[in-house]
Amino acid sequence: MAASACKYTILLLSAPLGSGHKMAAEALEEAFKKHGNVKVVNGSAFDFFPKWLGNIILGGYIGILKHIPKLYDIAYHWSNTGNNSFWLRDFLNLLLSYLAQGFIKKTSPDAVIVTHPTPAGVMAQYKKRCAPGLWLGAVITDFNFHHWWIYKGLDVYFTADESIQPPPELGIPAVVTGIPVRSAFSAPFEREKWRSRLGYAADDTLCLVMGGGDGLLPMPELLRALTECRDIKGLKIAAVTGHNRNLAEKLKKMALPGVMVLDFIAELPQLLRSADIVISKAGGLTAAETLAIGTEFILYDPLPGQEVRNAGYLCEKCEAKIAATPQEVCGFVKKYAELGTEEKNSLRRRRRAAYGKPYAADAVADFVLKTLDGLDHN
Repeated sequence: MAASACKYTILLLSAPLGSGHKMAAEALEEAFKKHGNVKVVNGSAFDFFPKWLGNIILGGYIGILKHIPKLYDIAYHWSNTGNNSFWLRDFLNLLLSYLAQGFIKKTSPDAVIVTHPTPAGVMAQYKKRCAPGLWLGAVITDFNFHHWWIYKGLDVYFTADESIQPPPELGIPAVVTGIPVRSAFSAPFEREKWRSRLGYAADDTLCLVMGGGDGLLPMPELLRALTECRDIKGLKIAAVTGHNRNLAEKLKKMALPGVMVLDFIAELPQLLRSADIVISKAGGLTAAETLAIGTEFILYDPLPGQEVRNAGYLCEKCEAKIAATPQEVCGFVKKYAELGTEEKNSLRRRRRAAYGKPYAADAVADFVLKTLDGLDHN
């Protein structure tokens, strides 16, 4: 074993292409650390090459999504059709596996859990070259399966739903756990107490707008449209801008009535659980958090690629709404605001029970540790 007879080392690897992959890894870290015999190392595939190169990749990724989404759509579908793109993917992953080799050997993990296709490929290449017995699991953080998740070196996939499956000819099992979310989404919660603490009455309709930190959600336009809808009963708005200080300052200068602008907030899970409506992009992690609390969920103009596929799943199976314009958002918000307080509470409880998987991270951790126990006894 890597550490001692009673201790496992778990390596978690994500990638900063969107915040969801990292947040899923953080949720897994929380879950693994509940077990006293586990050491957790949480890293990123971007740690394996120079920071300046990572910044270029991230900037290009956001720039394409923001300014040339059609190009991203073409690349997404090209890489998700057949295996024509595998040569490029595998070549890049092989290079990264050499760069990562020293770090992985130093960490000496008993198991590696990845939350993004890039570290999945890097670890599959490393496993093939250096550690054929290394246990490797992949957590799919969207509500669909992309071909760049296909690697023969993986031992198991953890998915959000039974419909999300790898190709059967791959011969790798899929375990339905849900997408990992932080333990704050399953902890005891006094909703009315938190709403009062945040300054909202029980009969207010609290609308949480989030996901604009990368500039991919037109938050100023959405907020202006919502505040101009004077006939929405008891509407209050909280706009979360993340680490985007420029956006936060812009929204504050707009001084829109009934709008609270928040930048990075450590108590975001509590704010989410206090909200009546969440308006966001169709990212897998945000969706998993929203489903875990049963809140009304409005997806704004999903981006090409995985967001469109996520939105399709969430609309068809989880009662989410898709809006293409600020005016459509207002229509959905107005309809929900007309419900009574008890009707809203009942709807939220039903959705949480039907679609939420707040213990997904624990399910992944338990599965991994039981598997390692079995391997250890063999």
